[in-house]
Amino acid sequence: MDWITCTKTYITVVEQGTLAKAASVLNTTSSALSKRLAWLEQQLNVQLLKRTTRSLTMTDAGQLFYARSRHLLQGWQDLISETHSAYSEVSGIFRIGAPLSIGNRFLVAYIAEFMQRYPKLRVELHTITSGALPDLNLDIFICREINDFNSSSYIAKKLYYFQPSFYASPSYLEQHDPIETIEQLITHNILLFGNQSGEQIHDFENGQRLKLRGNFTSSNPEALVGAAVAGMGIILVGQNNVRRELDKGLLVPVMPTLKKPRQTAYAYYPKLDFNHTTTQLFLAFMQEKTAAEQ
Repeated sequence: MDWITCTKTYITVVEQGTLAKAASVLNTTSSALSKRLAWLEQQLNVQLLKRTTRSLTMTDAGQLFYARSRHLLQGWQDLISETHSAYSEVSGIFRIGAPLSIGNRFLVAYIAEFMQRYPKLRVELHTITSGALPDLNLDIFICREINDFNSSSYIAKKLYYFQPSFYASPSYLEQHDPIETIEQLITHNILLFGNQSGEQIHDFENGQRLKLRGNFTSSNPEALVGAAVAGMGIILVGQNNVRRELDKGLLVPVMPTLKKPRQTAYAYYPKLDFNHTTTQLFLAFMQEKTAAEQ
């Protein structure tokens, strides 16, 4: 018996819900797992699980041990991958967090190219609620600047600037008179991002504040871009998120001088006692790519 094997067993049993399922995952027997759990509880001198014939329930001590040990074991695995990566080819799991507005379209293209450079790397892209704070379980968290965020546990690094502006499909514009003024623009159907439907107020450069109205609202950027390409209305979005559509002529700028104030996308990553090689490589890669496109 050893601490790591028995702790991994406990975590698997908790996550699978039964000894039988955990035994199947670990390719062993339920009786072997019971012995490991008994050894672990004996070493800790506390009960971790309440066992009945039908269920397993964590005690308060068991919940604490699960949460802390899961984090520590993940850190141990990351340390192994980090040490290996520092002196050999980059591999292991790299966990990225980003809101849909960044991860769904813009970030995926860069991840694909990054993984071509490092084919032994596995990437997990986690969708994070817009405005959420960074998660220590992630290697890197990419989002717009978080105001008043001053955590001693994180490093923040600027990645790129972006300015949302208006775009529409050629087919949509062909069906309407030319849009040359703000007064003309606000009479059009605007495809709205978020959960507030019908009408939204947006601030633009030079202190302009516009009330935008539309009959289609979505918090899914992919759906909004698809709607714009289909000629359903005009979309307000950062150029990076519609670069493919612009290159193919599926969307074109509308009143290109009218832009929202410039915003900054940041990378937030945990402050560690060592340099996480994959994180540093990905940061350098992203800065190189985005700088070339600014």
